[in-house]
Amino acid sequence: MPGLSRKKLFGAERMATFHVWNRCVRRAFLTGKDPLTGRDYSHRRGWFLTREEQLAGIFAIDVGFQTVMSNHWHMVLRTMPRVAKRWGREEVARRWLTATRLAKCMDDSLPRPSEDEVRELAKDAKLIKKLQKRLCNISWFVGLLCENIARRSNFEEEISGKFFESRFKCRECLDQNAILICALYNDLNPWRAGEGANIETSRYTSIHLRLKARGERRDAKDRADGWLGELTIAPESLEDALLASGSRTGRRASDMGFLPIKLDDYVRLLRWTARQLRAGTRDTIPADLASILDHLSVCGEGLLEVMDDYEATFGPVMGSPEQMRAAAARLGVRCLKGTPAAARVFR
Repeated sequence: MPGLSRKKLFGAERMATFHVWNRCVRRAFLTGKDPLTGRDYSHRRGWFLTREEQLAGIFAIDVGFQTVMSNHWHMVLRTMPRVAKRWGREEVARRWLTATRLAKCMDDSLPRPSEDEVRELAKDAKLIKKLQKRLCNISWFVGLLCENIARRSNFEEEISGKFFESRFKCRECLDQNAILICALYNDLNPWRAGEGANIETSRYTSIHLRLKARGERRDAKDRADGWLGELTIAPESLEDALLASGSRTGRRASDMGFLPIKLDDYVRLLRWTARQLRAGTRDTIPADLASILDHLSVCGEGLLEVMDDYEATFGPVMGSPEQMRAAAARLGVRCLKGTPAAARVFR
């Protein structure tokens, strides 16, 4: 993201959604089967899922969509500062101490601090205020996740050194249209890389967890996807403020949805997009899917165009042309990469 600092992009305390991703060093297959050495590191993807779930229950950040590939990962994260502000001093202290210990833990357990440690840290009101902000900060969430995976992997191989290429990449999703495209890109990533015959068999994706949970007769607190952010935005009859202020299960930051679309419709859109990308064609969009895209102000042809070259099309932000112009003014730049593409994708 040349010309834009992370401080500018993440900005003040506000609810915002970001697509973040990173690659293993030298793009090596350090979370999959290495074709050069023949070693299989696929079990590390399970480490990712476990740590993501644990951090989702600690931070005031919703994990909307995620994918773990053989040599890189993706997540769509939403900051929820309103949730963090509701925590008392001891709650902030307990969460922070747990998160920092988790980063250095060499197994899947969740290390808990003692009550004496929590009370001692909670005495420093100035520090607690600082930690409260960190607990809804994308950089700290991703940093602790990557630190743990790197430490465990290096310990396993008895080596030292970098595990990931550099700082994670990120892109702000300015509106629901942008979130939809980022979600589709995330959930289709393994399929496009040939790691699964269809979206259902792409095990380390958010869509796999959601479909798995649909067949489970359990409460939200026990379902496979219970730690992921809610996919569907609740009807207007429910109080948005209530859903955005916390989670009933404690497994995620809030119960607020990400998209105005139901799971079945999202799955149908995923499958249609996959068929178009595989065939390299641009067939007529079925009427039912066309109505969904119209509701989201997304052009079907533009969507497929972006999916073909997603990472290179947009810069640090993505959204409708109007939203991108407003973001440029907020960030203090004349224009942002991808504005012409936004005009073709978003209506």
